[in-house]
Amino acid sequence: MPRGVIPGVALPAMRSLLGRTAAVSVAALTVFVGMSAVGANADGPDDGACAPVESTSTSTTTTTTTTVVDESGEPTTTTTTIPDECAESTATSTSSTTSSTSSTSTTSTTEAADLGESEPAPSTQPPLLVADLPNPVAAAPRRGTDQQVAETLPPPPTTTTTTLPAEWNLPANSGAGRRVVYRKSWPMRVWTVEADGSVSKTHLVSGRATWNQPLPGTYSVFSRSGYTCNINNPNICWRYMVRFTKGPGGDNIGFHEIPTNLSTGYKLQSESQLGLALSGGCVRQRTSDALYIWNWAPVGTKVVVLP
Repeated sequence: MPRGVIPGVALPAMRSLLGRTAAVSVAALTVFVGMSAVGANADGPDDGACAPVESTSTSTTTTTTTTVVDESGEPTTTTTTIPDECAESTATSTSSTTSSTSSTSTTSTTEAADLGESEPAPSTQPPLLVADLPNPVAAAPRRGTDQQVAETLPPPPTTTTTTLPAEWNLPANSGAGRRVVYRKSWPMRVWTVEADGSVSKTHLVSGRATWNQPLPGTYSVFSRSGYTCNINNPNICWRYMVRFTKGPGGDNIGFHEIPTNLSTGYKLQSESQLGLALSGGCVRQRTSDALYIWNWAPVGTKVVVLP
């Protein structure tokens, strides 16, 4: 059998079949070329936009979102996914980012057309803060400034009333000016009075009960001794002697601490007995009070003796 001859098929029939096949192939090729030419002239990107970039990460779809307002006023959003061989990921392609921006711009234009050009879009400006408003007169200054709005007023005056105990009250007819007041009646007591008439100190003492030692009256300090003893009994001694008068026998009378008997080491009386008449003529005091009078009453200080 000759090569290229199909058994059972005549040569004219073979030629007829080959001719039809070739015609179909030519027609199909013509249709394919025509469709390709139409696709190249469409609104899509030209051949330059499909140029590959230096990235292997590509996207195979482009998503377009369209918002339409229906009669009820409710917006309806439609999302359409279109295959796009030229769209690339936003990580490596500029053309893909441009396509997304174009879709967003289309949506914004549609919404503005529905609202109408004469109707202004709602304001998105945030409300003004209190700190941004003008500062009115007499209002609080803005934070961060040292402006003082109102004058600083002094604090309200405070009044303190101190009630002294009854023993601080001076007896009547006790003289005037800076002085020491000695009362012989029970309980025996001494007051130190300042020049303005205020009492700076008072304390109990022990003197002599007889009416004439010393006599009531006004005297003055004439002598002082830091340490002295009894002229008739040298073992009886004391400190802080402040003399202001003399007794009937010429002995000195003054303020001093409670005497001590040097032969026994004991004081002649206790501090708890002060106020009682236990002295032979002088005015006995506890040691701290005697030291106070010593410092407060120099020579020339007035002394007032009351019955």
